Amino acid sequence: MKFSYSLLIILISLGRIVAQETLTSAHLEPNTFRFTLGPDNKITGEAKEQLLELIGQNQFVGIAEVHQSQQLSFFTTGLVELLKERGFDHLALEIGPYSANMLQSITLQSGAQRGIKELNRKYGKNAFAKVPIMFADKVEDAMFIDRASQLGYQFWGLDQEFGHSYEMLVDLIYDQAISPDSELKALYAECKKLIRKNISKNKVSGMGKNCWLLQHSSIDNFFRKFEGNVKATRIIRELKSSWDIYCRYENGQPSNQIRANYMKRNFDSLYSVANKKETAKVLVKLGGVHLTHGLSPFKVDDVGKYLHEKSLENGTGFLSIRHLVAYKNGKSNIGKSGWKGVTMFLELGRMDEWTIIDLRPFREKVRSGELVTNDKYEFELTSYDLLLIPPNDKTAQINY
Repeated sequence: MKFSYSLLIILISLGRIVAQETLTSAHLEPNTFRFTLGPDNKITGEAKEQLLELIGQNQFVGIAEVHQSQQLSFFTTGLVELLKERGFDHLALEIGPYSANMLQSITLQSGAQRGIKELNRKYGKNAFAKVPIMFADKVEDAMFIDRASQLGYQFWGLDQEFGHSYEMLVDLIYDQAISPDSELKALYAECKKLIRKNISKNKVSGMGKNCWLLQHSSIDNFFRKFEGNVKATRIIRELKSSWDIYCRYENGQPSNQIRANYMKRNFDSLYSVANKKETAKVLVKLGGVHLTHGLSPFKVDDVGKYLHEKSLENGTGFLSIRHLVAYKNGKSNIGKSGWKGVTMFLELGRMDEWTIIDLRPFREKVRSGELVTNDKYEFELTSYDLLLIPPNDKTAQINY
């Protein structure tokens, strides 16, 4: 009897092993739909209906982006209009709080295309990462920024202030002075000179650039002149917080979690105000690692996990959309460095169409063992809800 029972257990186990299949792109295909954007990058027809169904009643939608994608800016232009129909009024970006205020202001005054170009030329250079408002600096970015502004979205800056925004923020601080005396004018000029001279360097006087900025006496003296000035003090506080995060990184100290905590605090502060009137619905556009449902690939408790938990508290939902690039400049990314871990997903991309894949139905199948896959794909399935793969992509053009 014992032999028969043991044999039965073995046969059942063997049956399960035989029944298991390895997850492939063929399994994902039935949960995939493709479309093209309409005129003015609008999402229309069947694609609109399918996307609205996927968005459902989620309170937060995240675009976990690959930075500098031209096509993603086109898609975001259509998405903000679609989300407006579901009551979304806020757009959270991977820029600093005061950079977001500046972006909102210039967009309302002169339009994003012109306003961003003027800022880039005044404070930056015609090169990636050398512009005052990162990730909103491209010609194509201005399309979704303008569309969002026209629809009444409020821009939220969650991240630290980036390097080439420092001079812009020093100008903003100085603008808060009521009657600047000769000493303040001299300190202001010196502060701008120091930043402009050293902003593109990694090290100054043997230390990391941001550590140097935190310690420089002329900059500190300039800041001290604004003691008691509430508006200026707030800007200074955010600027120093940014420098501190960068300084930790420059010194080889852990900074990823500190940065994530900073972004979550900024979101919470803005959300608390917006949510007083009605339930605030937010589109969040950040780099891919920041918008996982659980811990990030770097084991950071990041914005995505925060939104996941907040949506559970609210009884709403957080939809995380993972952006990938299958084709760039007419060539496939399959097998290329940085893309080898997501080959199965890239196989579903098309050169001339947008592709969206719903990953959620496969989570339980993998957990139960019905489908098997490696740790990388299992992480993708549990971290993100949808995959978004554009048609042939290229690097967006700096608006300069």
